[in-house]
Amino acid sequence: MTKPSAARTPSLLDCLVVGGGAAGLVAAMYLGRYRRNALVVDAGASRLAKIPRSRNVPGFPQGIAGSELHAKLKEQALQFGARLEQACVDSLQVLDGEGFEACAGERRWRARFVLLATGACDIEPELEGLASALQAGQVRYCPVCDGYETQGRRVAVLGRGEHGLREALFVAGFGNEVTWLALQSQDEVAAPHLERLRERGVRIAASVPRAVRCLPGRGVEVELRDGRVLAFDVLYPALGIIHASGLATRLGARGQEDGQLLVDAHMQTTVSGLYAAGDVAVDLNQVSVAAAHAAIAATAIHNRLP
Repeated sequence: MTKPSAARTPSLLDCLVVGGGAAGLVAAMYLGRYRRNALVVDAGASRLAKIPRSRNVPGFPQGIAGSELHAKLKEQALQFGARLEQACVDSLQVLDGEGFEACAGERRWRARFVLLATGACDIEPELEGLASALQAGQVRYCPVCDGYETQGRRVAVLGRGEHGLREALFVAGFGNEVTWLALQSQDEVAAPHLERLRERGVRIAASVPRAVRCLPGRGVEVELRDGRVLAFDVLYPALGIIHASGLATRLGARGQEDGQLLVDAHMQTTVSGLYAAGDVAVDLNQVSVAAAHAAIAATAIHNRLP
């Protein structure tokens, strides 16, 4: 009778990249061009692919759909030998000898270095009609990305307290007619801040929205619980972002209150050998920033390898 063989120990990668969005794919491209043994493990839920159209990505003056940009980045990474596997990494641990081990269910990978490119996700309001309005570009999440396209329009910002107020002020800077849907949180904001809203002509609607309706070609209709119906061209939910940093923080990596990981000039977290790039790392949440993070991190990792 043959003895059952022991579980096979996975070979040691130079770098495991967790996440296949903009940061992960650019890192894979760099590592491939450095002729390193790297692997991207991706859960298939990149926020990049959900962007209807972005017009501030360098090299695309007419704009590009997030899904198309994602596909182009993937093609470019594969061209230089990147390897991709689809899975959701659920645990990461430091090995006694060298490097890290990552697991996704029964699957395991070992690597000298790990680059987390796990990104973030927007906190979505529980409102009817949100998905269709998002696809139509009438609900947007990033005024840094596309505030320019809203110039002179009727814009609503849905958010609580100072965060909602700051986003309303930011959007007002594009010459928009702005209404802050404050979710009854305006009393949490200091009087001088409210005065800034008045100076910029921002209206405050304190009542809580009941429903959002997408009106193709016409805009967004917001029905409030007090019975009023307000019409806008664009709605910006500003309820915050969840940064997918749990794999790192469970190893002791330090982060901000919102979950973004603290990194050094080479994108290394406070855990030696563990790097972070893109939205999960402290910085501006932008595709161009994610690409820069990835280039810096991949090059730092390459320079540390024998």
